[in-house]
Amino acid sequence: MTSTKIRNFYFQRSVEKLKKIKFLLSKFFYSSPIYGKLNFDEISSFKELIIPNLWNGDVEKIKIFLKDKSHNNSNLKNPFFFYYHSFDFLNDLKEINNEKLRIYGREKTSVWIKKNNSWKSRLWDDFILASRVCNWIQNYNLFFSTSDEEFKKKLFNSILKQAEHLVKNFSNQKRNSDLIRIIKALIYISIFISNKNYYYQIAIFNLKSELTNQILKDGCHFQRNPGIHIQVLKDLLDIRTVLNSAKKNVFFDLQNAIKNMSIAYRFFLHKDNSLANFNGANNIDEKEIKNIISEIPKPIKSPRELHEGGFQRVDVKDTILIADCGIPKNYDATYKAHSCSTAFELSYKKKKIIINSLPSLNENMNKATAAHSTLTLNNTNSYKILKNNHLSRVPDNLKVKRVERYGANIIEIENYGYKNQYDAIHKRLIYIDKEGLDIRGEDNIYCPMEIDFDIRFFLDMGLKTLVTNSGKNILLRLANNSGWKFSSSLDSLDIISNRNLNINKQPITNEHILLNGKTKELITVIKWAFKKY
Repeated sequence: MTSTKIRNFYFQRSVEKLKKIKFLLSKFFYSSPIYGKLNFDEISSFKELIIPNLWNGDVEKIKIFLKDKSHNNSNLKNPFFFYYHSFDFLNDLKEINNEKLRIYGREKTSVWIKKNNSWKSRLWDDFILASRVCNWIQNYNLFFSTSDEEFKKKLFNSILKQAEHLVKNFSNQKRNSDLIRIIKALIYISIFISNKNYYYQIAIFNLKSELTNQILKDGCHFQRNPGIHIQVLKDLLDIRTVLNSAKKNVFFDLQNAIKNMSIAYRFFLHKDNSLANFNGANNIDEKEIKNIISEIPKPIKSPRELHEGGFQRVDVKDTILIADCGIPKNYDATYKAHSCSTAFELSYKKKKIIINSLPSLNENMNKATAAHSTLTLNNTNSYKILKNNHLSRVPDNLKVKRVERYGANIIEIENYGYKNQYDAIHKRLIYIDKEGLDIRGEDNIYCPMEIDFDIRFFLDMGLKTLVTNSGKNILLRLANNSGWKFSSSLDSLDIISNRNLNINKQPITNEHILLNGKTKELITVIKWAFKKY
């Protein structure tokens, strides 16, 4: 077995605590009446630059939003909290193209500025603030260009006040995907407001640095979350668009990052163009995915692996298997990451069979190892989930081997997530035949003690199941009427029904296959298989 080091990131966590203390002290200043006072005369001029909006709006979502009367509060649990306070709703409102609704968007903006024109911790959160400024500027010509001069003055004073806060707080920013959005906001402001050109220098300098740090050589975003990958790719496409509109230099690193991320993005797509769900990449609308596909080049051939990102893909005829074979590269990469590895997703034609985890659940629930299609030991997480949305107890390597022979594929993953807790190593082998109709797996647990193990396979919600052969087999019927059989080397297996509330407090039900037992001395081997019939 390969020797490994377990990373707890004590130094990085100490630095983050110091930054938090600094920010808490800053809050007293941010909350004071004198913070953010502007000399309004310094807004000498602004450019009414038309910034093309690449993204189609969601008409159904904005209709639901317009009926909701509670979205303007500051309750973080409100499903429309971010949508309203970031003014993302303007992007959907424009799709209706109604004069009354344009006035509605302007009135909502005016009310928000009046109520929140001074710093408030939730509403002036840097990512929400940056998103809000971007949406105001990007939708300026449709919603605000015909307004009176007094409103324009209030709008740009508010934009400038928020921008100054972003710059003052820049050193406290975490170096993750949120920073790309903040950089995008500074670029927008620097181009839109004439006397803020120095924002441009700050933004471009930091953008070049973050592209190097965050975009891996294979194009995968370093947080290894396809949903975050989409967010960053869209931000980079928006930055390229505004630079072109302003006739600024679109530098090579930006172009190259977009090209590589576009290739990696397609890697995560199943045949129905749905996105694989790793590290919390759920709630991505199908229309949004199609919209992004239309804006990026199609590669000649999709990669079979993202070596730097830590993912393997087997695409055989009608079957696709995408496996998580990676670990976070550093402490920053653990932000919003899940306590999971060796999980996979499986689809046949345009229907999923195995999903990595349940969509739309509370984020804290979804991060647990037990919420994924992988092994759990002693009902504990493989990586420790910290209160600050990061992980610790993460191994510094994960051994992956792939063999292709006569059209068949074998993937071998050796994970050390439980090494520190139980001196245990989990090795998962997955075999896919050349037709993609025979998928076999083997979970080997090397453990010196007897402890409980659970192996879960979460099923897509469109599946119907039937337990047969005295509880030894499970028949799976897909929505396209194709049938698959699951079996294992254990004497029995279970189908567990999951009933939960999604983030919109709506009930959702799906099932997962559960294999459980106790580890034996030194090595325990559990075999399983999915075969089409």
